[in-house]
Amino acid sequence: MNLDVLAKKRGTDKSSEYHNYTPMYEFWLKDRPVANLLEVGFGKGGSARMWLEYLSLSSIYCIEYADEEFANKWKNPDVNIKNLNIQIGDSTKQETWDKYQDGFFDILIDDGSHDPNDQIKTFFLAFSKVKSGGLYFIEDTHCNFKEKYGGKDIIYKWFFDLVIQQQTPGIAVSGDFYNSRQYIEGVAKDILSYHFYKSVIVLEHA
Repeated sequence: MNLDVLAKKRGTDKSSEYHNYTPMYEFWLKDRPVANLLEVGFGKGGSARMWLEYLSLSSIYCIEYADEEFANKWKNPDVNIKNLNIQIGDSTKQETWDKYQDGFFDILIDDGSHDPNDQIKTFFLAFSKVKSGGLYFIEDTHCNFKEKYGGKDIIYKWFFDLVIQQQTPGIAVSGDFYNSRQYIEGVAKDILSYHFYKSVIVLEHA
C-alpha cells in the first residue's frame, strides 16, 4: 500500500497534508528488508500505527518520554497498541538505550522533542544501535530555527562540524584523504553517507 495513503489514514503529520515526509520514506523503504524499526516520539500514535501496517512483517518499537507536556499536548493517548513495543523513557539518557543491542535496528527515526540539543544527545546515544547499512533519520530540523528552541542554527552547525571531522581527520598529518581515514574518531567513523531533505537529515551507518 502507498505510504502516503496510510499516513493520511492514520493521521500522522508525515503525510503530504503536513510535512510530506512519506515520499522520502517510501524511497528508502520500498524495497528494503526491515526487521526492526524504532521511532522516538509517539504523539497520538499515528506514525506507530502507520509503520505497523506498512511494515507488517517487521517489529516496530517506540520510545516516548510521557511527561506532563506529553499528557497535556496529546491528551493522554492510548499507548497500548497491539504489536507495538513501546518504552517509556527519555531518549537523551543512556539507560533508555541500554536495553537495545548495538546494530539492532534497520531504521531509527528521531521524531521526539525537536529540540536540537536533544536531537544531538539522542544521536550520540542511539546511532550505535543502527546496523551496518541501516538508516538514522532526524526529523523536523526546521524547529532548530524556531525561537522556542533558541532560534539559532545548532543542529546544522553541529552536523557540518561532524562532516568536516570526517572529511579532513588527519590532513595535517598525511595530507591524503585515503591515508587519513585511520584518524577519524568517534561517531564520525561510523557514518557511511549523509543525505538532506527539507527538514530531515538521513545518515547511513557504515
